[in-house]
Amino acid sequence: MPPDKKKVRALQLNLEGIFKLAGGSSDDKQRFLELILGITTPIEIRLVNAQVDAMAAHAKAIQDGAKSLQTAAQQIAKRG
Repeated sequence: MPPDKKKVRALQLNLEGIFKLAGGSSDDKQRFLELILGITTPIEIRLVNAQVDAMAAHAKAIQDGAKSLQTAAQQIAKRG
């Protein structure tokens, strides 16, 4: 069973956003994505798919938190 391409792509986009927020280098991002995409054995793919789902949920939560923090900071700055 190959990895779910839509889930992997969604995770890539989420992680790309996180790396931009955190200031991760393009080399860090590339290395991480190569690790995800480079695993090919069936059992590893099943494990990776489960991890991709978990990581995607965490990435979404981090992005949501960062957006909320940014909104709060902008509101505080306007009151300023």
